[in-house]
Amino acid sequence: MTQNDTGDPVIQISEEKMQKFGLILIGIAVLFTIIGGFVSPIDDQGKPVLLLPEVKAVEDYRQSAQFWITELSILDGEIAHVIVDRTRVPPIGMGLHEQMLSTTLTYLEAARSALQWVSAPEKKNQDSATLKLEEARKMKTELEANQWLKSH
Repeated sequence: MTQNDTGDPVIQISEEKMQKFGLILIGIAVLFTIIGGFVSPIDDQGKPVLLLPEVKAVEDYRQSAQFWITELSILDGEIAHVIVDRTRVPPIGMGLHEQMLSTTLTYLEAARSALQWVSAPEKKNQDSATLKLEEARKMKTELEANQWLKSH
């Protein structure tokens, strides 16, 4: 029992009740730790991910950036291939060559629009980048369907 000598009102809490309260708190902490271990999402290294909105946004962006870097590596290889492959175009292949150049330039414009959207993330810039990417993909599909590219 605890008593104050100053004449103030006295609150008495038995030692047994304090021990029970402490055990209950420890039990709750252990229970929440176990539940958290089972339901918490984990990252690539097996570490738990905090679900705070800011932390989740950063983690999502980090994963997207890693994907984009992989895509840039692929694009780098493709650009290098185009630069190395500077063969003379026969007159009969000029139509295909023009279509290829047009598709390449459209992809370049889509990349520029995407860069503009990243540097100024506004809805109109996003819409422009999306539209130009769709246009480039359509041109690529048309290029792939070109009869000159079909093997005989």
